[in-house]
Amino acid sequence: MNSLKIIPIIIAVLLFSFSAFCAAEDTKGYKQYDTFRFTVDNQYAKKLTKNMRKHIKKYHVKGALKTKIYNVTYGASANDLIWVMGPISYSEIDARSDNEKHDEDWADNINPYITSYNQSEIWRNMDGLVINNQDEKADAPEKYITRYLTIHNDQEEDVINYLLTQIKNTLDKTGKVKYWAVLENQFIQGNINGRHLMAISSMNSWAELDEDWEFGKHFEALHGKGSLKAFRESYSKVFKNQWQEVIVVNKEMSGM
Repeated sequence: MNSLKIIPIIIAVLLFSFSAFCAAEDTKGYKQYDTFRFTVDNQYAKKLTKNMRKHIKKYHVKGALKTKIYNVTYGASANDLIWVMGPISYSEIDARSDNEKHDEDWADNINPYITSYNQSEIWRNMDGLVINNQDEKADAPEKYITRYLTIHNDQEEDVINYLLTQIKNTLDKTGKVKYWAVLENQFIQGNINGRHLMAISSMNSWAELDEDWEFGKHFEALHGKGSLKAFRESYSKVFKNQWQEVIVVNKEMSGM
């Protein structure tokens, strides 16, 4: 959203790392986001940027329809763009009124410049798996590291949550985390796509990736000597695949 050389925190920030995410309010007792990915022919990039900015500022600036666009700058899908709308509940999706002008604007000024539409997904924050140490008045971060996880078949939900909670508690103990959350894909992905879970961690600068968070030390202080090895073994049994991306707010398209 080029591999990153981040050994010190591979199980920390990069292990689980979407940014209006952090600042938004709860919706119907849960927080979820309507997203899709798209690609653009570079020769139309300037035109689409201008048109998308106008579209968002006219139709997607508040409430459940509030939207930001993100660039995928590192990862297997580098150069993709991501539309992130919400938080939005299913009842709010139902309640959206038909807007002919909105649809015409998209058809005339956005759609002709999009080369392809890729994954369309709804991501929901998992209960208890959020760390938010940001000041309420602070601007939402502009950079995030995400990690997508594919779960092995027949894994118990309790085991998955236990592993993720161990990570959350350890990251919290380091005192380094500004924002971190795990989100669950609300539609079955199977093993073709494999984007079952997504975790996201904000970062203010690339220099943060040079820091040693001493994750192993904090993990074993919380869970006992030798617990990190047991955690890694369990982790490899639960998750069959994982990959990272760096995503950055596209300010121009987002109308910022």
